Amino acid sequence: MTSRFTITRRRLLAGLGTVGVASAGAGLGTTAYFSDQETVENNELTAGQFDLMVDWQVTYTGPNGFEYVAAYPDDYENEDPDTIATNLFGDRITVPDDVRDPLFTRDEIALNRFDAPYADLPDAERELVEAAFRTQFADVPRDLDGPILDIDDVKPGDSGAISFSLHLFDNPGYVWLNGGLVEARENGVTEPERTDGGEAGSPSEVASTLDNDVELLDEIRVTVWYDSDGDAEIDADEAILLGGNEDPTADPSLREVLDLFSTGYGVPLDGTGAVDVGAAGRACFENSTTDYVGFRWELPVDHANEVQSDGVRFDVGFYAEQCRHNDGSGGEASVRLSNATAIETPNPGPVGLGFDVENGFDEPTAITSIGVAPADPALTLLSDDVADTGSRYGYEVYVDASTPGYTDVAGGVSLPGTVALGSDGYDDGADQEPILAPGEVGYATVVAFRDADGDGVDMNGRSVTLTLTYRGETSGHTGTEVVTVVG
Repeated sequence: MTSRFTITRRRLLAGLGTVGVASAGAGLGTTAYFSDQETVENNELTAGQFDLMVDWQVTYTGPNGFEYVAAYPDDYENEDPDTIATNLFGDRITVPDDVRDPLFTRDEIALNRFDAPYADLPDAERELVEAAFRTQFADVPRDLDGPILDIDDVKPGDSGAISFSLHLFDNPGYVWLNGGLVEARENGVTEPERTDGGEAGSPSEVASTLDNDVELLDEIRVTVWYDSDGDAEIDADEAILLGGNEDPTADPSLREVLDLFSTGYGVPLDGTGAVDVGAAGRACFENSTTDYVGFRWELPVDHANEVQSDGVRFDVGFYAEQCRHNDGSGGEASVRLSNATAIETPNPGPVGLGFDVENGFDEPTAITSIGVAPADPALTLLSDDVADTGSRYGYEVYVDASTPGYTDVAGGVSLPGTVALGSDGYDDGADQEPILAPGEVGYATVVAFRDADGDGVDMNGRSVTLTLTYRGETSGHTGTEVVTVVG
């Protein structure tokens, strides 16, 4: 039986959070945050390694005009977006100012640390420079304490933008822009909203799909472009992917854009900034380069009161696959992990994680192992600590599928660690590989996360990198899916 080459993927998902109208006059509040789907760096590939990292600049144009409101990296005060400010002694001023700091090149880091160009350094010192170079970029969600954008009471005519900077390491890759709706709410109906002819839907409506009557999704207009200079402003010579019209009401609505983002792998991006190419055969993004993609929103002035009190939460993110052995079409099937949440267990408390596992292949596929790596080093043990294996909580890992799988490890698993499904080292019948039918979505639980004292740890808001390995039961192909989730 021949094993197929399978592509290891890197998925990063950024949330452009809540958008809600809170006051008369149709003001809205916007929150943006990175959420739960970025893989850990240095994913293993047959041909090497693959890593996607980002940084960003957030701007807002409102009552005070154009403002910088958040950025990463933001360790220093800047004279302008291209220049870090210094004091009288020539030292950089370490005061965050919401302006994205210019990135230090490998040569600049090498000269500062070792007084020699990067290319002239021995291997050990080059590794130190490379590590320092990569720490400039965000490893989301680990490097975030909360939303990257939080603006209240935005009025019609206001707008904002996020310029994402993409950095692929180790190998070139294809990149997609993706995302989707998280939640849309009417949040009640104000008096002006109630008398508006465009108001529809129940005042208590809460929806997680785009099939809803929350008007704010239709009134916010979106432009997506290749922000070649990374300034979060649309310049005349920059290529527009979506929108970009002089009249913003002619731009696609947020509802329409989220529909595009959530279809397939999302909107394919071209490594040269071309806009008239399809997914297959487009240019790859080169590794060790910097590319910028901008997302701009606007609430135009020519709409009525129907958006008052509405709220929207949505995700925007990036998905990358390495170029080698790949045409960029996005047609390669995969095993995918999604919808991770902290879960209550009998231990007690929300000390476990639950998530969906989908088999995208056209053959039965076994999950062979799950690696668990919490971001917080205080989480040192994964142990069910429940004697009853008649319950899913009696296993460190349990996957509910047409052929369920589970593993109960004596003494638990030291973290970070890997649970081999179907092979816990004991001939006690307490382990079995789960097998998902083609297209099946199984539900997996990982319990329970504990500290050095053996106490359960609340997993709400905690970041964990999960590494799933799988095997096709017909073809014998194997693959890996690595995703960082937040409980």
